[in-house]
Amino acid sequence: MYEDIGTLIGKGFETWKRNLNLAVPFVLMIVAIMLLAVVMMFLAFYPLITASPDALFIAGDVQDPEQLMELLSSMTNVGLVAVVVLLGILAMFLAGSFFTAGAIGMAKEATDRGRATLKEMVASGRRHFLSLFLAEVLMMVVVFAGFALISLPFLSDLGAILESSNPEFGPLILWIILLIAYGLLISVLLAMIPYVLVVEGLGPTGAIKAGIGFFLKNKMDVFLIWLVVMAVSVAIQFLGVPFSGSEAASAIFSMVSGVVSVLVISPLTTVWWTRLYMTRAGKISEALVVTDEEVKYL
Repeated sequence: MYEDIGTLIGKGFETWKRNLNLAVPFVLMIVAIMLLAVVMMFLAFYPLITASPDALFIAGDVQDPEQLMELLSSMTNVGLVAVVVLLGILAMFLAGSFFTAGAIGMAKEATDRGRATLKEMVASGRRHFLSLFLAEVLMMVVVFAGFALISLPFLSDLGAILESSNPEFGPLILWIILLIAYGLLISVLLAMIPYVLVVEGLGPTGAIKAGIGFFLKNKMDVFLIWLVVMAVSVAIQFLGVPFSGSEAASAIFSMVSGVVSVLVISPLTTVWWTRLYMTRAGKISEALVVTDEEVKYL
């Protein structure tokens, strides 16, 4: 069932309004990541605190970063701290993948059946979190490889800018423009991969191939949804400009915009992306089409 972008956005908004619990995965994701960060910091510095309770106060008085590193390395096992930090970061990424997969699973259920359940969040998270995590790792490799390839021709020019007293900024500007252009292009090209992975139940490489293939067949539709999502994000940032003059007002706006992003923007855009794939791939049941039409007149 094909829907034009305007209809898709409108029906996606209606789906979100009827399923406000779509925000739950994003709230739980933030809570889980914050708890894991606290646990990671505690485990990393627990040996230091128990060995020398005054160590943190002494370290706080050290101004030279090199002296601070020498002091900390003499008081604790740096290798163990590094392992704990890496494991903590890995756990946070896995938690993010679990709740992201759960959110997409809920959006799929809401789009196909009209109602989303937290049971589906748990089930979808369990089924797809590892595949999604591996797909995200592969995408990060692709992104950083592209940044590296773009940067290679500019290394000598960047070095000359740092060493010269009268540098030429033309190469630096061109390098920044190319990085931004590549970042925007790759974000559109890879945008559908998480949604294809969860909806179709694919593995990491299969999802990447299918997601890129979907983009190539639906370039304009993907670009338009991407543009809408970007416009919403930018609009929220612009709303904060009048508050930038006051530190307290700016802090309050940042907190409010963060809440709005978690409770509204993230679940709503997840529904839009999921619905885009499901409508173009014929994954929405005809029974729900009638339901959607009836809802407009209630």
